[in-house]
Amino acid sequence: MTETREERAERVYAEAERSLEVINARRVRRGPEVLVGVLVLLALGVGVVAAVDLRRLMTPSGTALAWTGAAVFGDCTAYERLSVAEPGAAPDGRSGAERCRDLSARTDPARQASSSYGIDLLSVVRDGRRAQAQVRVTSPDGVDDARLQLVRAGDGWAVVRTVATCRAVGCA
Repeated sequence: MTETREERAERVYAEAERSLEVINARRVRRGPEVLVGVLVLLALGVGVVAAVDLRRLMTPSGTALAWTGAAVFGDCTAYERLSVAEPGAAPDGRSGAERCRDLSARTDPARQASSSYGIDLLSVVRDGRRAQAQVRVTSPDGVDDARLQLVRAGDGWAVVRTVATCRAVGCA
């Protein structure tokens, strides 16, 4: 008995469906493995970036850039952690919350127009537990160069908030 054209088409279609079912079943079984692999690679990538970023903060150049960004754009946490008052300077007298509020108010225009600001590290000179960094801040008001004094603070570095630094970069 011979098959009709329609019967043969149905048989070929059914065989193709069965072979696709095997392939799809294999693909479905591999799905979670691929997802786990992608998540592991993503976690490793984030870990490497975080380690490099933390390592950069332990250098005078990284600290100078991070602190300048915090002073210009009002990141209170980074501003406080990455700077120290000038030795012998009169105590500020404000609480951390008051200093943060003042910094935030002073830097609001910079946050609103952040794309028109630029921070460039021009040079760094390290001398033991002290360092000097030359930073350029470009804003809609012009260009300001600041010489930052840095001191060793634990495992990292901290910017000394001097009168000249605060005049050039702005301090809260």
